[in-house]
Amino acid sequence: MTDLLYRTEPAATRCEAQLIAWGTDEKGTWLATDRTPFYPQGGGQMSDRGTLTLGGQSYDSPLALMRDGSVRHYIAALPGAPRAGESVTLAIDAEFRLLASRSHSAGHLISHVVETMQPDLIPDKGHHFLPGAYVEFQGELHQDAQTFLQQAQQQINAALAAALPIAVTESNFNDIATLRPELAEKIPQQPQIRIVTIGNYRPFACGGTHVPHSGAIGELTLRKIKVKNGVRISYELLPG
Repeated sequence: MTDLLYRTEPAATRCEAQLIAWGTDEKGTWLATDRTPFYPQGGGQMSDRGTLTLGGQSYDSPLALMRDGSVRHYIAALPGAPRAGESVTLAIDAEFRLLASRSHSAGHLISHVVETMQPDLIPDKGHHFLPGAYVEFQGELHQDAQTFLQQAQQQINAALAAALPIAVTESNFNDIATLRPELAEKIPQQPQIRIVTIGNYRPFACGGTHVPHSGAIGELTLRKIKVKNGVRISYELLPG
């Protein structure tokens, strides 16, 4: 099992850990440690990237994935003779983490604005990878798509300027299912569920990383709207 530091120490960008497993799978060669600052890819969010240092040598890790409770940090090749319990220093690319967090918070904000404008558009999927980020909604748009997109952009701009607080807290299935009955079947039935709230919008169950307030998202552009089998809004972030 790997302790995920991003949940308890979201500002942590490096840590000391012990090697617990290693191997090769369909994604490549990997090392697993008892704790990590890496966010493993999932929930629509890109994984962190960074380095692992052991035995006096550093290895780039462009991908981290959760497998059976442990985070696998993928590297080009296994070090000579790994040993269980060996000390490992893990460090993430802090700028890339910030970009991933900005994009994830942006996806949430778009979902909030869209469902506020038309409540029967239900957030269905968020793909926060850059480039190519988008949010999908179930339901049928009731007005001209381009007009809707322009109005949504205006509300997004206002929310960014307001620097709405983004809070990460814990809740339980019953409470979040009551707040979001339309998403109840997609929420894991666990004793504790991590939720993310932007301003006064209804929270989402979410395991990803986020910026502290909407202003930290930076300049956010709604790039395109597609209306077919629901609604998809594509977005992009300017460097910041």
